[in-house]
Amino acid sequence: MKTIALAVVFLAVTGVAALPVVAADGKITLTGEITGTTCSISGGTGSAPGTSPDFSVPLNKVQASALKAPGQTAGAKPYYIHVGSCPKDTTVAVMYESSSPAINPATGNLVHQAAAKPTPATLVEVQLVDGVTHQPMDLRLGQNSSPAKVPASGEVSLPFAAQYIATGTATPGPVSTQVLYSVTFP
Repeated sequence: MKTIALAVVFLAVTGVAALPVVAADGKITLTGEITGTTCSISGGTGSAPGTSPDFSVPLNKVQASALKAPGQTAGAKPYYIHVGSCPKDTTVAVMYESSSPAINPATGNLVHQAAAKPTPATLVEVQLVDGVTHQPMDLRLGQNSSPAKVPASGEVSLPFAAQYIATGTATPGPVSTQVLYSVTFP
């Protein structure tokens, strides 16, 4: 016991046990807001609100020959996320969750997860497009879509499209994938 006490005194006197001093180069201040705004959310391929925030977008059938080289796109299918029952002038956007399991970390597109039978398509992914800018969305980034202001009616529709994108010479077969999203108030 005497040896342990002597060792503690030695370390304290020599400064070996002192915590290192680190100089900071800067400070980051994080701010945010939890809003009490509650809006209804639904989606679908039509311009009228759907009945659920969970919905399907049936992609158009395309020939494999339309996707024979990496980067070729085909079959763009419009869809909408409808936000309703919101106060006038509320700004809303959609953020596709970067933690969605189907996001390809190399491309930012959605890999397909079709069942093994029948044989699924190969060398193709699904790309989401912002319907305002008409630019592909990199889903790895967790960024907001183009924002929209809610009009006096309290209802706004945010436009998007889903399309096939080749990663090589695509082969025929079913394609299926999913992505998670949140409505944000930027």
